[in-house]
Amino acid sequence: MNHREIERWHRLRNLKRAAQVLAVGVMVLLVALYIVHIVVRPSEPDIPSTADLTTGIRIDKFSYSSPGAHPWELEAASALVSDSLDRVTLKDPKVTYHGNDGEQIVLTAATGELDRKSRDVTLRENVAIRFKDMVFETEQMSYSHDALSARTASPVSLKGDSLILTGRGLKLLVEGQRVEIEDDVHARLFDVKWVEPGRKLPL
Repeated sequence: MNHREIERWHRLRNLKRAAQVLAVGVMVLLVALYIVHIVVRPSEPDIPSTADLTTGIRIDKFSYSSPGAHPWELEAASALVSDSLDRVTLKDPKVTYHGNDGEQIVLTAATGELDRKSRDVTLRENVAIRFKDMVFETEQMSYSHDALSARTASPVSLKGDSLILTGRGLKLLVEGQRVEIEDDVHARLFDVKWVEPGRKLPL
């Protein structure tokens, strides 16, 4: 082997070693970057899973009654009672309040919630309030057992044979059996016969 061949062999060996060192360096760099990514990246917020949101005891044809001076009954197609037994999620709830003179106030909705500690009820979606011969409609209603009143800040409507009434915000007093629409009240009467002064309109 002459001098040129020996020099060429040394060059090839050095190039091979350099390539190996470069490959190892790249591997070390990639591993280091991956470790930094895992350690430094911000933690993701805890999002409750669907299972966490639907855990509890399911009861079909749920019913609940609140005795006392102002009794009321609650019925629902189904209910999901929390593991702590203090909150109940309702499907198709119907709440019936009994007045002093035997009159009933009936609230229905698509969904709702009962707080068993406070005995307060919240109704949502397609809420209807049937009071005497009137039916009020809104999208949300909250009943306070201590105050004996139901309230909403949502738009409200009342439709009858001779009346269309709309407004925003409603307060229903169970004990006095009185309904108040609070703001932006608009009413339209039609097909109403004239009456003598001092007499009620035939609504």
